[in-house]
Amino acid sequence: MTRDKLQKLIEDLSDNSPMNYLGTDKREFMKDNYTKNSFSGLDPKVYEQTEFGENNGMRFFERPIFAVARADDPCFAEIKRPEVVGNHHLTPYDWMPEAKTVISFFIPINHEIVEKNKRHPTEPALEWLYTRVDGQVFILALCTTVLEALIADGHKAVAPFNEDKYIIKTGYDQLTAVDIPAYSTNWSERHVAYITGLGTFGLSANFISKLGSSGRLVSVVTDWDIEPDVRDYGDWLGYCLRCGMCKQKCPPHAIYEDRIGKNHEACGGFIRTIRAKNEPRFGCGFCQTGIPCSYRGPAVMNE
Repeated sequence: MTRDKLQKLIEDLSDNSPMNYLGTDKREFMKDNYTKNSFSGLDPKVYEQTEFGENNGMRFFERPIFAVARADDPCFAEIKRPEVVGNHHLTPYDWMPEAKTVISFFIPINHEIVEKNKRHPTEPALEWLYTRVDGQVFILALCTTVLEALIADGHKAVAPFNEDKYIIKTGYDQLTAVDIPAYSTNWSERHVAYITGLGTFGLSANFISKLGSSGRLVSVVTDWDIEPDVRDYGDWLGYCLRCGMCKQKCPPHAIYEDRIGKNHEACGGFIRTIRAKNEPRFGCGFCQTGIPCSYRGPAVMNE
């Protein structure tokens, strides 16, 4: 495996996989690859729908990019500090004792979908909701393809979000196998992406990659030994302009005025309202669309 080979692999998958297009039949793929974490508990029958009107055939994501960190990067220990995520956050070695490398992927949302969401002032565009829910299949396909390629090259690899011990707690009342704080996880894709050099956080604690904030993240832990990327930022908000546009765009005004992050209850309440109207699809994305960093991280805006 080489960097160029991996980049070509994920670009070809993005362009050609049926999983990256709305309306293609995904049942055969899901039969072998469906897991509880991949779809946040959604009934997989939703993916049996094949007619979506004028949106049929819509592409979910642009070509992904990736960055690499060493499994022994000291920042993985920093995540375990209470003021970052907490001691419940696992290390690469918890997923794979032989780990040498962590690869983080940023998957940009189709720019046409981003623009449509930008034009909706109070509720997210339907296309955005399709991408948030139906597009999750492509994220699973990306993981599956990368894992299979690494294994075929003689390496070991796991995608933490797709493992049984992965936990994400989305509310105070949610019961989990291991007790963790509400609105937290034992493998934060955003923090992992920061460590690899893929990007930084914004004021809402969203992620801003080199290709902007409108996208999704996923990572792979592997024993593939490859030179890590160099972070071109020195702090958690390195790519953030502090312009406050994400705060202005947030419908429930959930993003704090006096500190980094958001009121998860306010944010979750708005998303539950959207889900009630569009069941089983949900989403928002206003803090990712119609803002200066939607498409490019400020560190590369002038390149």
